[in-house]
Amino acid sequence: MLAPERQLQILTLLEERGTVRTIDLAEEFQVTDETIRRDLQVLAENHQLKRIHGGASSLNGRPKLQSFTERRLLEVDKKEAIATAALHLIQPGNTYAFDSSTTGFALVNRLPDLPFRVLTNAYAVLDQLVSKEKIELISTGGTYHPKTQTFISGDSYSVLRRHNINCAFVSCIGLDLHRGPSEGFEQQAVFKEILLQFAQRVVLLVDSTKFNQHSEYFFASLHDISEIITDNAAHPEFVEDLRTRGCSVTIAESI
Repeated sequence: MLAPERQLQILTLLEERGTVRTIDLAEEFQVTDETIRRDLQVLAENHQLKRIHGGASSLNGRPKLQSFTERRLLEVDKKEAIATAALHLIQPGNTYAFDSSTTGFALVNRLPDLPFRVLTNAYAVLDQLVSKEKIELISTGGTYHPKTQTFISGDSYSVLRRHNINCAFVSCIGLDLHRGPSEGFEQQAVFKEILLQFAQRVVLLVDSTKFNQHSEYFFASLHDISEIITDNAAHPEFVEDLRTRGCSVTIAESI
């Protein structure tokens, strides 16, 4: 890969993640740390990113808020593997909550038509499950946000409080070892924060590209998460650090 092509891809990753680390980019592009440092220097001199210790950030330090449609096209194989690994957690008679993450939606696509209840603030989840005759489908309501395809605010928090949620499936834009999972959309972060308060079990479905990343709004600590399911490209050291902090981590095998 030529340097200009690699630098363009680095800018794309910055737009998605907000920050990147030199060591991670070197591994991702299969080049040396020094090569990545030169790339970052060129981009910084062209005022396309900001150098920080150990890597770089976008000029405002934040990832771009991507639409649901854009997010569905990212890391598809990883999301499919995670969804397959999570499917065994679905049992008849229980109540499950889903956020508007595309990783969670990969699991929704696999749900069997069995008698259980689903709560969600995601239009895509409602649209996918509306034809299932045995699933009791509940929208948390609120005002529709077209870009993220979510319903926000309104009575959604009251709806969450009224139900006995056996398990909540959520995802995030970034997972930080010290501060936990984060979101780039404040209203969605607030929804997840409240959802986690009422769920007996919380499963974080997160692909490995989001490890050691963070976004604008943190919505939980690692202690709030019952289980993390990720893909087999996850860096072993990061997984071990999570487990050292008391996290249960399941590695999904690629399908």
